[in-house]
Amino acid sequence: MDGAQWLASCHRRPAEAYAAWEQSPYLVTLPAGRTWDALRLPQPLGLTVLWELGRAGEAVPVLEEHAKPRPVFYILTTPGTAGSWPQSDEVRMVTAGQELRMPSPAADAITGVRHHSFLWRVPPDGSGYLADPEQLRAALASAQDPDRQAERVRAARAVFWASKRHSP
Repeated sequence: MDGAQWLASCHRRPAEAYAAWEQSPYLVTLPAGRTWDALRLPQPLGLTVLWELGRAGEAVPVLEEHAKPRPVFYILTTPGTAGSWPQSDEVRMVTAGQELRMPSPAADAITGVRHHSFLWRVPPDGSGYLADPEQLRAALASAQDPDRQAERVRAARAVFWASKRHSP
């Protein structure tokens, strides 16, 4: 099963999901809470959470929406996670009774720019792999810690300046 098949299987009529991906705006609306929940958070915090997740964050499906006034991430996690998740203005769970619009995992960013505001930062691969709720909770707590944020910025700057020294 590939990523598109996995996502389409979340729709009550998978054929309709494929049809929606073939016509403008190239999005399908899928229900949360059955196959996945999604942690919705601002893009900068989302990047930090993925950094905190490390290698596990490289395989977790992450949908990016270039919403106004600022972009947001949706990190897919195990359904039922929302019941024990603290909600805030910045961070909330998309869960049972809610829906999320998603492009095909095979969609390119150009289609997203022309027709909608979504793109897969990490598309689902069809395995059904989702963020572990406890690892995600720990990564979020670390990402929100000001000392860890400062550490991440220092590490990013070090990588940036090291690359400048070695470039022609």
